[in-house]
Order: sequence, then structure tokens, then C-alpha cells
Amino acid sequence: MQTPIRTTLIKRNQVSTKEVSGMSPFLVTIFCWLGSLIASLLNWRDHSKHEKKRRDGRLSLTGVTSQLISGVAIVTAIAVSVYFFTKVCYAVPIHDPQQFLLLIGGISFVFYLLQSAVLDLLGLKGWPLLLIIWIGSMAVITFIPQMLSPFYHNYVYDLTPIRFAYDLILNQMYITDASLTGSSMLNLLYIGIASIAVMYGSPLIKRHKENQAA
Repeated sequence: MQTPIRTTLIKRNQVSTKEVSGMSPFLVTIFCWLGSLIASLLNWRDHSKHEKKRRDGRLSLTGVTSQLISGVAIVTAIAVSVYFFTKVCYAVPIHDPQQFLLLIGGISFVFYLLQSAVLDLLGLKGWPLLLIIWIGSMAVITFIPQMLSPFYHNYVYDLTPIRFAYDLILNQMYITDASLTGSSMLNLLYIGIASIAVMYGSPLIKRHKENQAA
């Protein structure tokens, strides 16, 4: 009668005792963004150098297609690198390696598409915009939404792709059998599709302006 309720503790979601484990979703998200940011810039500059037929600094439709194809190889390397440092170097538990690699690759590809779209449309003038997205996102993604001011909640937290990626990575690393579907994944999908549209539209926008001027 003194202990009418019996409890049994079951460790369902294993979490590493290492100090890096608590920050691992945040760090993985940052590595995905920075890896894609550097790769998109280098890839854009390389493709721009080979656009001999265009004098406006933009890529042709063929160049954009090549940019997309090479992006697949780039994000694959990013995903493998993130997995290696997370699992092998820091021994952070990853419940489903295949799903983790798929998620990191998908997130990195969306980041790559967004960054490439900005560079294709604005050139190096768009680089500060990418830095603003990164710096602004860092200030909010680890906070509880209720703690943010209305401005940061409505115009940064609810819109930044880095926050959507952070939510997915957080669930994937700490929750067993975490699903890849949901509002965060859907928002990233919309961002990726819109970015591809901007990438293919950027050469046509410039060409349309030149035709109007002529």
C-alpha cells in the first residue's frame, strides 16, 4: 500500500553524455548552411567564368542545369562529411544513419538551391542577403517561440529556412523513428521549388529587359 504505483524506466531515445551532444543539432544545421554557402559561391563563380556567350554576368539555361546537377554531388559530399564528424569523430548517437544522410542531403540541397538562386539573380550583390539570413537565424532558432518579440517571431522565426532545418535535425537526432514529413519539410520543399524557378528565370529576366531596351 505504501507504493501503489510501480514505475519502470525505459531509455527510448539514447542521448550521448558528451558535451557536444546537446549542441549537435544546432552545429549540424550550421555546417549544412555554411557548407552549402561556400560550395554555391565557388560553383557559381566557376560556371560564370565559362559563360562566354553572355556579357551580363548571368548563367545560361544550360549553365543553370549544370549548376543543379553539380549541386547533387556537392550536397552528397556535405551529407557524408557531416555524418562522419557527427558519428565517427564525436560519437553522437544516430538512430537511423540512412535516414540521417537523406535528411542532411535534402536540407543541404535546399540551402544550396536558395543560395544559388540569390547568386544567379543578384550576383555577388546578393551575398550580404545570405549573410543576413544566417546571422538573423542564429539569434532565434534555439529560442522558444513565445520568448521572441512579435517582429522576430513573425518575420524571422516563422520564415527562415534554417529554423525549419533545425527542427527536422533536432527530431531526427533525439527521437527514435522520427518522421521526415511535416510542416517544416513542406516549407523547405516550397523554398526549394521556388529557388529552382528563380534560377531558371534569372537568365530570362535579363534577356527580357535587353529586348525591351532594344
